Amino acid sequence: DMETEEFSRSLLDGMALLMRVSLQDLMGYIHRKGISMAQINVLYQLHYRGPCEVLAFTHALSLSPAGASQLIERMVRQGWVERRADPADRRVRRVYLTEPGRQLVAESIAVRNEWIQRFGTRLTGEEKQQVAQVFQLLVEKIEE
Repeated sequence: DMETEEFSRSLLDGMALLMRVSLQDLMGYIHRKGISMAQINVLYQLHYRGPCEVLAFTHALSLSPAGASQLIERMVRQGWVERRADPADRRVRRVYLTEPGRQLVAESIAVRNEWIQRFGTRLTGEEKQQVAQVFQLLVEKIEE
């Protein structure tokens, strides 16, 4: 029906705009820093999921084991990650974020979220409340 179509179109348009705006700043940042998309994906995966084996990146990044290993090795040389033996099993080597890697992630997240501050300055207090309520409702209903 028309109501469902309008809802779907509105939601898709809004999501596309939000993704484009938040990614625009991030893409500019990683370009300035000389970071590839594959590298930022590795950094984010380590940040959000913790240390993991090199093979964990093959599926997520559509890389061969050799390709993933080369990518990680370049990142080790750049000082963003390090390979260490797993304390629970010394035969297993895991990839860990280094302090410079953590700083890159923190900076990139801050840059990615700058648009929220810019957007917020254009809204009244009441409009900010309305937007927050809509997003809280979305989160609640999606997680049900």
